[in-house]
Amino acid sequence: LKRLTRFAERLMQLARAEGGRIRRAEAADLRPVLRLVAEDVARAGGEGRVSLDLPSAPVRGDIDPDALAILTRNLLENALRHGAEGRPVGLTLTPAGALSVTNDGAPVPPEVLARLTTRFERGAAEAEGSGLGLAIVAAIAEGAGGALTLRSPIPGAAGGFCAEVRLPVQPG
Repeated sequence: LKRLTRFAERLMQLARAEGGRIRRAEAADLRPVLRLVAEDVARAGGEGRVSLDLPSAPVRGDIDPDALAILTRNLLENALRHGAEGRPVGLTLTPAGALSVTNDGAPVPPEVLARLTTRFERGAAEAEGSGLGLAIVAAIAEGAGGALTLRSPIPGAAGGFCAEVRLPVQPG
């Protein structure tokens, strides 16, 4: 029942992401939403594993806070689920609006990496999940005027996975 509920929730998130209403009329600081989601995910099973790196100054964007929360939660849950057991997951936001989530683990083959944003595509068949998380992230990123980039291994490392969303931000 829990899996079915989670699956239905993911389908609704995907429909919302593809249906628009991702941007707001006014910009707001993105950091509080990211902090809240990171704390929530840590409490729900990633305790001590989520490393948050946010700029000291506000990063203002017009992405809807709920859409940003959905995007971030999907990235964090995927990173925790598919990364090396017990290893930290990094959540970083730059002043230029680059939001990245990284984890340790074996590198993902390029042919698999290329398909991960496709609906119902799962990188590891034995892992739990519906294969919708990265499709939702890609749809939200596109709707917000940004882009999702997946890399594995992490540049400069032998392994790991990095999902980066470039969000449009406003100065000051």
